[in-house]
Amino acid sequence: MIEVRTGFENMKIDQDNLLALEEGRGKPVKRIYMWSEPTISIGYSQKPREFSVPVVKRPTGGGALLHGWDISFSIVDYKSNWGKSFSEIYKKLSQRLADAFGSMGVSVEICKNKGVQGDSYYCFFFPSLGELTVNGRKLVACAMRTLKRAFLLHGSVFLDLDYAMASKIIGVPEDELRRRIVCAQELGLSKEDVLQVLSQGL
Repeated sequence: MIEVRTGFENMKIDQDNLLALEEGRGKPVKRIYMWSEPTISIGYSQKPREFSVPVVKRPTGGGALLHGWDISFSIVDYKSNWGKSFSEIYKKLSQRLADAFGSMGVSVEICKNKGVQGDSYYCFFFPSLGELTVNGRKLVACAMRTLKRAFLLHGSVFLDLDYAMASKIIGVPEDELRRRIVCAQELGLSKEDVLQVLSQGL
């Protein structure tokens, strides 16, 4: 059964799993979870801003992301099992997810940009390395943190989104959000389909 927790709980579990593996106290872990309420997660190097919903800092990098309508996943594993570099790990995961979406009849593109193009606080403004898009609109957002031996990779699939409410929460016009984001349900995928994609891809 999929986990549903607060943003603080989700991020603490993922960070604890990463540190446990790095320190030899844990095992590789893959989680699929949702958020108990609309929440903004921000990258570990970002400065918090004021929002009308809870804000939690991720142990991974990247830009701010609004949760509550997405299905998230995390992978904590040894770098040696996936690749020694960010790009190798992202490439392996992205291809797995792309193949899984393809099996559902959805063709996605894998972003190959290694850095953020421009200066934006929000994750969805510019697809970056390893993220999946459909006609330029972001479907899967990713962020990663690597330690000496272990890594944590976060990802979120936009299942559905109340664009009007999201616009009010983050202050970005609704039409701009629709140009940047595509939800699984807009592609004809149900929650069960997305869970199958993640189960297959992870």
